[in-house]
Amino acid sequence: MNRKTIIVVSIALIIVLGILGYNYLYQDHRQITVEEPEAELNSDSITEIFKMDASNELLNATVSVTGVVTEIDQNSITLDGKVTCSFSEIPANINIGDSLEIKGRCIGYDDLFEIVKLDQCSILN
Repeated sequence: MNRKTIIVVSIALIIVLGILGYNYLYQDHRQITVEEPEAELNSDSITEIFKMDASNELLNATVSVTGVVTEIDQNSITLDGKVTCSFSEIPANINIGDSLEIKGRCIGYDDLFEIVKLDQCSILN
């Protein structure tokens, strides 16, 4: 092979690797509101799953959780004192004592407060 061919092939290879690397690093964001939940649980059962360290399948998964609203903050709702659901904007018609089904992405468990955390939440009912 002559030198010119090697340079052209090298440049083409660098361009292809650059495009693949860019697409890997800058993937589209997930839209939790349109995803189907991988699990449908209540607040007690999802908390027990995390307490027993059987939560690997739930982390970063879309889940729906049912429970009674026990606390309303600026951008979050707490179900049964066990599941904190973060919203971009909470609907105005939610009150403490309402029974809700909420879909969101499970981001983890707080061992200290024993609370499961969901983000990107939406209300299903």
